[in-house]
Amino acid sequence: MTALPSARPSGTAPRPRATDRPGAAVETAEAIALLDADGALVHAGPGFTRLLGPGATDLPAADALRSLAAGDAAGDLDLDVETVRADGTPRTLRVRASAVPGGGALLHLRDVGAERAEAAELAALRTRLAQLAAVVDASPDTIYRIHLGRGRVEWTNTGGASLLGLPSAHDAVGLDVVHPDDRPGVERAVRSLREAAPGEIVECTYRVVTGAAERWVHTRSTVTDRDRHGRAEQVVGIAQDLTETITTMDALAGSERRFHEVFARGPVGMLLFSLEGWISEVNEALCTFLGRDAAELVGAPAAELLDPDGPDPAGPREGAAPLAAQQEALLAGTAEVVHREHRYELPDGRAAWAQVTLSLTSSSTGEPAFLAFVEDITARKREAEQLEHAALHDPLTGLPNRAKVEDRLRTALARTQRLGGGCAVLFVDLDHFKDVNDSLGHAAGDDLLRDVADRLRGLLRAGDTAARLGGDEFVLVCEDVADAQALAAIADRVCERITIPVDLGQRTVTVTASVGAARTTGTVSAAELMRDADHAMYRAKAAGRSCWRVA
Repeated sequence: MTALPSARPSGTAPRPRATDRPGAAVETAEAIALLDADGALVHAGPGFTRLLGPGATDLPAADALRSLAAGDAAGDLDLDVETVRADGTPRTLRVRASAVPGGGALLHLRDVGAERAEAAELAALRTRLAQLAAVVDASPDTIYRIHLGRGRVEWTNTGGASLLGLPSAHDAVGLDVVHPDDRPGVERAVRSLREAAPGEIVECTYRVVTGAAERWVHTRSTVTDRDRHGRAEQVVGIAQDLTETITTMDALAGSERRFHEVFARGPVGMLLFSLEGWISEVNEALCTFLGRDAAELVGAPAAELLDPDGPDPAGPREGAAPLAAQQEALLAGTAEVVHREHRYELPDGRAAWAQVTLSLTSSSTGEPAFLAFVEDITARKREAEQLEHAALHDPLTGLPNRAKVEDRLRTALARTQRLGGGCAVLFVDLDHFKDVNDSLGHAAGDDLLRDVADRLRGLLRAGDTAARLGGDEFVLVCEDVADAQALAAIADRVCERITIPVDLGQRTVTVTASVGAARTTGTVSAAELMRDADHAMYRAKAAGRSCWRVA
């Protein structure tokens, strides 16, 4: 083909044209091509075929490229184009081209689909974070973070924190606003936090004095960060204003008429029971909440409602004192009110949560008795469970994430050390997963990851855990792995299950996995066992993939 002539000074050598130097574009992994003055393809690097497919003839933005190659366009070309490979796979390409002296153009293509997908994923993550922030900001309670070492409030979600006995952010934490009678209790709570076990909840109820006014505050705090020596450093918690509740309870204790009026008509469930533990009165709100008649409840043991026999269906609650111990504290005068939470199985099959506030009062005959407020906190509990689940699970597959599986592994190792046997970790890395994303798109890749997650779930025995660490990496934590033969059987099942063909709509694909396995009898830490399994996985990859190796 003949390139369009270009003007040059008399006596100078003619400049080379695109068709005169087909080797000018070095064969690289980039999508680089040369066009002649008519916009026709003269030479293409290997990346060109990778992006557009073998035998591709149609150029993206062909009209604009022809105009540029012919010298009819001013300046370079730079735009994004949606196109389709020769095999039908959609692509988003960034097309950049510049005119070549003497006619023709130098074309550079780059697949920006992954960049756009990552940008969309980042935007979705920011939206989720904004939603979580909105939930925190809208909370009627004060949420705070305190640095114990520095004795300062680092953050609160409300400017009204000072009303609850907390200073403004960055101010020192002091006891000046705490009622003198309650300061020893606050100091005990701080000491308990410094000595608290991981996950332990420390509660404290105290009065805040502002001028002549007093407000009751109840806080629930836990340690979130420790220094390198293991000492408690940062604390987060929730502070609730209980002034109205406690004021109401005081008023009830002081006026029998008002007591029974509020008891009967109150919107919160209430029950009155004797020091011996028998229920004498219940209100309509409690019956509605429990779905039971007053006749069923009056005369029954209060422990059946407030501290039933047998394990809590939701599992043990750290920091929860037995009902008997709380009653003894009320009778001894060491506490004016105590709190507890309980999960109820209702007659219609639903589950509900309640916060029980217990205090000492007197019955209609003047005898000492216990008064319990039973507040429905089901919605609050579900919201907290959803937030906890989102923080500890992979949003794509629903499997536990790295933080969750590491906690499960530590628990499994502790159980192995106590009971004997073996505990194993299997690292599972999908082979050539990037090829699926590149050829079929990220949606198909996500479908494949979800399918693999379902297959791993199907392999689990009672007590085992499957998790996604990120990307195409999964991990299994298996307890009661007796010996190397049992570990080999598990690894064989994992490889076999993953290689079953997967229907992704556009195409049925078969993937394999490189699996690294490590087992211990409890003599190594969780981090060491994870590291050993990871190293074994890389040995499986080095051995040709689609196999497993043991550390």
